Amino acid sequence: MTQLAVLSLLEVVREYAADPDLNYLIDPDQPERSWLRIHAAQEYEVWLISWPPGASTDWHDHGASYGAFTVLQGSLVEHTFDGGLKLNDLESGDAKAFGAGYAHDVRNESDLPALSLHVYSPRLSTMTRFRFRGDRLEVLGVERAGEEW
Repeated sequence: MTQLAVLSLLEVVREYAADPDLNYLIDPDQPERSWLRIHAAQEYEVWLISWPPGASTDWHDHGASYGAFTVLQGSLVEHTFDGGLKLNDLESGDAKAFGAGYAHDVRNESDLPALSLHVYSPRLSTMTRFRFRGDRLEVLGVERAGEEW
C-alpha cells in the first residue's frame, strides 16, 4: 500500500476543498458531529466533517496514517500536546498536516456550525483514544475501522 507524504496530503485536501458542492453534502444543523467519507482511493481517503457548536473529537490519533485537514466554513480549535498544551485557531481556508501518531483534540468552540475536510494516508485502520491528564496523555484504548466510525 502506498502512503502519501504530508505535503502531498495538503495538496490533496486543497484540491478537494475547491469543490463548492461539498457544502451541501452534510446538514450543518445536525445536533451532533457527523462525517461522510466522500472518496476512497488506494493511497488515501477523504472525509467531510460537520461540527455543531460545542462539538469535539476528544483526544485521539490516526494510528499509522498521515493526515491533513482544512476548515471549509466556520472555525475550529485544535488542541495538541507536546510536553505542553498548545491551541491552534483554524479559520476558514486554514489547513494543517501531520504525521502518523499525531494526537490532538479538535473542537468547535464557536456559536456557529463549522465544516472541515480531512485526508488520511493510508486509509484509516485504527485510532487511539486518549485522556488528557494535564501533564501527559493517557491511552484509553484503540478503535479499529468500522467499530466507532
